[in-house]
Amino acid sequence: MTGLDHRIRSILVLALVAALVGLGAAGWEAARAQSHSHMSMPGMDKGWLVRLGPEARVAAIERQFRGFETAMAEVSYRYTEMYFGAVDGNWGYAEHMGQELGDAITIGLERRPQFKKNADALFLKGPYPQVMDAIRAKDVALFKQRIEAMRAACTACHAAEAHPFIKIGVPTVRRNPVVND
Repeated sequence: MTGLDHRIRSILVLALVAALVGLGAAGWEAARAQSHSHMSMPGMDKGWLVRLGPEARVAAIERQFRGFETAMAEVSYRYTEMYFGAVDGNWGYAEHMGQELGDAITIGLERRPQFKKNADALFLKGPYPQVMDAIRAKDVALFKQRIEAMRAACTACHAAEAHPFIKIGVPTVRRNPVVND
């Protein structure tokens, strides 16, 4: 190969690399633009909350947090995880989930204080701390006994709040792949 052939070959390789980089950059920019296209969808513009007046803003925030049902959805998840953590002997996980369950109820009661009287009387000041004590004692038999009292208390609280159709059972389906190694 002559010096001229070598230079021509080098120039062609560089041109090919430049073309590929250019195509890659264009493709990347197209993909990036497409992934951000949701920002221009009607009703999805930035600042919707800022454009509302103060009173409307408070009402909008309350709608986003919803009522007590969002707290109960979290409680359901935490209850199931706490249950399986304890049954599996993963006491740290069970305690963590139990504490998070209590926090979810407490935060939900900030939004809906009208439920506090029944929540305190039927759950927070009775079966709930007893279940937490069983978890801290790492006693699965005691936990199973106390979880039954807690389930009954949950169902009683729902009935007291005009939701008698919400009856709490023993969890049967694991929702999280946490294991106790």
